[in-house]
Amino acid sequence: MCSIIGIYSKQGRDVSDYLHTLMDSLKHRGPEAFGIKTPKEESKSKSFKQLKSLKNPVALGHCLLSTTGYGIQPISKGNVSVSHNGQIYNHKKLVKEKNLASDSEAIVHFFANELKKGSFANALKKFMKKAEGEYSVGLLHKNSLYAFRDPIGLKPLWFGSNDSVFAFASEPSALMKIDIQFPQPLLPGHMLKITKNGFEIKKVFTVENFRKTVPKKHSAENLKSAFDETIESQTIGLQKAAVLFSGGIDSALIAKAVAEKVSDTKLFVVGTKNSQDMVTAKEVAKELGLKLEQIELSEEKIKKLMFCSMKILSFFDEMQIGIAVPELACAEEIKKQGYRVVFSGQGSDEVFCGYNNYIRVLEKNSFSAVEEEIWFSISRMWSRNFYRDDAIIASESLELRVPLVSMQFLKQAMTIPAKEKIKNKEDKIRKWPIREIAKLYNIPDSVALKPKKALQYGSGSQKIVSKILKGN
Repeated sequence: MCSIIGIYSKQGRDVSDYLHTLMDSLKHRGPEAFGIKTPKEESKSKSFKQLKSLKNPVALGHCLLSTTGYGIQPISKGNVSVSHNGQIYNHKKLVKEKNLASDSEAIVHFFANELKKGSFANALKKFMKKAEGEYSVGLLHKNSLYAFRDPIGLKPLWFGSNDSVFAFASEPSALMKIDIQFPQPLLPGHMLKITKNGFEIKKVFTVENFRKTVPKKHSAENLKSAFDETIESQTIGLQKAAVLFSGGIDSALIAKAVAEKVSDTKLFVVGTKNSQDMVTAKEVAKELGLKLEQIELSEEKIKKLMFCSMKILSFFDEMQIGIAVPELACAEEIKKQGYRVVFSGQGSDEVFCGYNNYIRVLEKNSFSAVEEEIWFSISRMWSRNFYRDDAIIASESLELRVPLVSMQFLKQAMTIPAKEKIKNKEDKIRKWPIREIAKLYNIPDSVALKPKKALQYGSGSQKIVSKILKGN
């Protein structure tokens, strides 16, 4: 979980003070190293205070959180420089160059090669078709700044302007610090270009385009294979891994799969005393033979976490805060225990019809309507689920990974027709394909067939959050 920053002066003046403010606001996302690149020079340091001030009207910045490697960004090749937040899991397939140290190096080589052939938009479309991962990227080419994010919107990117500068950054709160009052999210699969003339936004490769790449045929074997490959790619090089755990099917499957690849895997559950998640998680962790950390929440602690969550998210939404509270409690403990990478089962309910709204759609319409509802849910997850989870986890300098919405796995998951995910209007279990994978991982039926219970309700936090907000 890193942070990327781009800033461009409207009047051709030095932007170093603005850049310093943005980086200072975002260093929690990447506290290990810092870098600045202008069209003429660069400055990199492991200490934020030792960064040189580069006086230039255009600058690209980066704050680093390393998980498996250590490369201070922005990284440059020729007249192309890249600042990257996220992971490209198939980066070795992006370029012909061998022995590249990281996925960020692969990105800069890719664009340095492709921009010799044509426009940035064409190069980006080619990149988005090939790249498997979650990412937001800032790029400096000659005197122009570019920014883009993955087609699903797993990694955040915001932009805006004040009287003096145009800018983009990983969090809206940072842009507000330089008096950009109404930051806008860059939509997933879109390109942002900044020049002296201002912003240019272009749709490049969105969920609509991704949908056209989904194969026609489906099979349980292909889904299991895609899941295995996703876990393999997301755990390469990890020595330690934390899992947000409730004892439900999604977190149990992720926990079992990650633990087979990473020897030091620990599960983290949070809840009020004797809440359903605390009880269930203990039972399931024991069945799986995995280490579990139980975090008990008092009403006073929930109140404190609630106000912290509001500050982090920069908005008020009772349900979102109810979800953020247990996530933040876990993140604080995960960081305290020295873990950096956090796995979550996020996205499974949208993709595999876990929510009750899919029942309601089926009652009124048909399975084809359920299919469209799934795609609609996928297309809007970025604005609530992914933004919330990224901001909360990043606030503790942790990196979040979500295997069940990886491009590779999602492509196979969406080959499966809705009628195989939700059997009928009375189906209280649902998510059958993911449960079949769990059985192949030798997860017992007592876990594999357990109905869903939402995090905020299973942990007991939502009830207390609602009580506090209503002043009861």
